[in-house]
Amino acid sequence: MKLATLKDSTRDGKLVVVSKDLTRCSEVGHIARTLQAALDDWAHVAPRLQQVAVGMESGSQPTMRFHENDAASPLPRAFFWAGGSGGFSGPRNTIPLADDASGITVTAQVAVITDDVEAQPASADAKGAVLLVLLASDISVGNATAVSTFSPVAVTPDELGEGWNTGDLALLVRRNGRALDGGEIGRKEAAEIVAKTAAIRPLMAGSIVGTGLCKTSCPLSIGDTVRIEMNDRSGHSIFGAIEQMVETRRK
Repeated sequence: MKLATLKDSTRDGKLVVVSKDLTRCSEVGHIARTLQAALDDWAHVAPRLQQVAVGMESGSQPTMRFHENDAASPLPRAFFWAGGSGGFSGPRNTIPLADDASGITVTAQVAVITDDVEAQPASADAKGAVLLVLLASDISVGNATAVSTFSPVAVTPDELGEGWNTGDLALLVRRNGRALDGGEIGRKEAAEIVAKTAAIRPLMAGSIVGTGLCKTSCPLSIGDTVRIEMNDRSGHSIFGAIEQMVETRRK
């Protein structure tokens, strides 16, 4: 199942279910108005959202065109993220920085959205707490994170098989259209990362945890455009793309 948040007049946007090929979506306000509302009652809401997803693929569910440019980050704001809680940039928003900003860096990785996780859970419990997977981008100036952004679409782990845990699915990062070298793939289990994070502090439903999987960092300059995405084994985009240009902040 693939989920996205469309921008509207509210801070948290409106939740939609997205087709596997990312071309169509279906509004689900009658089930959950926002993604956070869905996460707060996931056990009851997820099966209903899954029914919508199945109906979309079979043609029995009403749909409309899905445009990645209309999407906010799946959780426009979250309770917890390593880069800092609060609001996040949309995946196609420009990144305004001071014209004298130096030491600009983008770091991309796979992240997960969790259910409630008690402190120091067993790894098996943490695995069940991984509700959704998405891509994350942090743009930093010096040692401080300036902007955090997430992919237009978040997906349930079954959409990925085990490839996202083993590095079989590569993270594609391009700077001004030029592909960068792959990041630190490793053979990590996202559940282990969640468990380590929860050992420090309990997590609330809707917490976002960076896994470090496929982690890639590169320097940026004002005027650069960075594009981040991950394709499935058939070459189709899984999460949609984060594509942002770094520009001079207007005074």
